[in-house]
Amino acid sequence: MVVTENRVWFRFAHQQKFFRWYGVCHSLLVLYLLRALTAAADPVTLYYENRPPFMVVESGQLGGTEGRMASDTFKAAGIEFKLSEAPVARQVEMVGNNLEPSCAVGLYWTPARANLGKYSSPIFMSLVQDVVIRADNPKMQLINSMAELLATPSISLVLRNGYSYGPKVDALLERAQARLKRPPENSHGRIKMVLEGMADAALFTPDEAGLQISQFGAEGKALTVRHFADTPPGEPRHLYCSKSVDDVTMSRLNAVLKNRQ
Repeated sequence: MVVTENRVWFRFAHQQKFFRWYGVCHSLLVLYLLRALTAAADPVTLYYENRPPFMVVESGQLGGTEGRMASDTFKAAGIEFKLSEAPVARQVEMVGNNLEPSCAVGLYWTPARANLGKYSSPIFMSLVQDVVIRADNPKMQLINSMAELLATPSISLVLRNGYSYGPKVDALLERAQARLKRPPENSHGRIKMVLEGMADAALFTPDEAGLQISQFGAEGKALTVRHFADTPPGEPRHLYCSKSVDDVTMSRLNAVLKNRQ
């Protein structure tokens, strides 16, 4: 009788341990699923820079040639997003820090960024890079190619701060003997530097250059856009996303982008 009672107690004790273990595991599983569902429900922060004609916000909607394409891609993929304005250098930092699900619009691929974040399929192709100069700048009148421009130490070329111009142009800039300036100024400010003689040239795509020059009115007539035949062609741009953006979300975005190619 004592043996039987001991066996019953032993079995009961093990059952109690099993149920406690099962309860803990069940609670952890529920907690994990709730966190996963909460994370999936969090909108992706979509970084943009107010940079006509590429990105502008009108009535709370992201527009412009690049901005509209990005927002349309998220909507078509069924991915909720919220907008946040930041300079491109700050965008790259925030995405690389991986503090939240976030994406930046229209960035070129670089090895350093690829180590810290995720790239989507191409969202669009960039136009070739031209240079904005003063038409009366005697130094620029002697320059007839991008190779000459970058090989001339007396030339100062103003660039966007924290910005990549694509692997091919970046490779040329790394070997440049020209004086490269990367001030914090926006597009308008960099054009103004050329207009006021603080720089000899500024690197811009022709569509942005034309729009920015037009904003200076009569003063802008002193500026012109030069295209050099040896400048590398435009390269693909992407959504650059933090590693917090899960692979399922990236796949949905890529499916929309591939269908639009």
